[in-house]
Amino acid sequence: MPVEQFPVDFSAYQQAPWMRCAVVGGAYNVASAVLRLGDTPRLCTTVGSDDAGQVIRGTLKRAGLEGRGVVTVPESAKTVILVEPDGQVARSGWTGGPVNYPMERFIEQALGADLAVIASNPFGKPFLKVAKDLLKLPIATDLHACRDCDGLSRQPWLECADVIFRSHEGLTCSPREWVADVLRRYPGCCIAVVGRGDQGCVMGLRDGRFVEILAAAPRPVCSTDGAGDALLAAFLHGWLASGEPVEALESAVIFAGWKVGASSAADGFLSESELAALRRVYAVRTRVGTWR
Repeated sequence: MPVEQFPVDFSAYQQAPWMRCAVVGGAYNVASAVLRLGDTPRLCTTVGSDDAGQVIRGTLKRAGLEGRGVVTVPESAKTVILVEPDGQVARSGWTGGPVNYPMERFIEQALGADLAVIASNPFGKPFLKVAKDLLKLPIATDLHACRDCDGLSRQPWLECADVIFRSHEGLTCSPREWVADVLRRYPGCCIAVVGRGDQGCVMGLRDGRFVEILAAAPRPVCSTDGAGDALLAAFLHGWLASGEPVEALESAVIFAGWKVGASSAADGFLSESELAALRRVYAVRTRVGTWR
């Protein structure tokens, strides 16, 4: 839903020039992106038996993402995404209560996987110990716009994840300081990334390198919704394939920069060949230093 600006002024009635209904959300966005890049995601999530659930299941089936990991619950999660003219977004509400996901389904889907991407919300918390201690899988997560490392709400993810992404929003220190703090305090984390919107992103590595990459904008911005999911997905794809985190993040910046030219969080993803072609003609500005 489009709005004139943030904060949103109250209006009893506003005629919007456009409104769109689409299936989005972190799990679907990331799974769709890596699928487009040629990977084989196994989606573990819940879908309601309500009317919205019928739309979601139809979308998952068409995308090739429906499987035993998708579990039926009474109500589908729903949200309203508000979009400013420049593409900045805010979420206006989220419905869908707590869910006890059948962990045997996750274990079944995770066997043979290279990595588990686990949501940093209450739904994702029970998966952390199972993935780390039982399945011995590397874990990646996106903390989004959380506060600094002292808050207890994100401690389980900080303690378990090998790869940690987050937004610069909500930080009370510089991205460099946050990256250094995470890598010092959580020895299990080997990669920490802070997305900075139109300023690009920064990454700290366990070996001491600190990488700054400027944003890429191959086409005009339509909506920034899902940009962080796209950055995470493309990075994981490239890193798992090559083992080179700097190269993977450079490609991910282009991938996310192209994606924000689409109107929906789950649209605008490049294939691996399209991304490779764009990389050959679009320069990425990278600076490498140290966080220590």
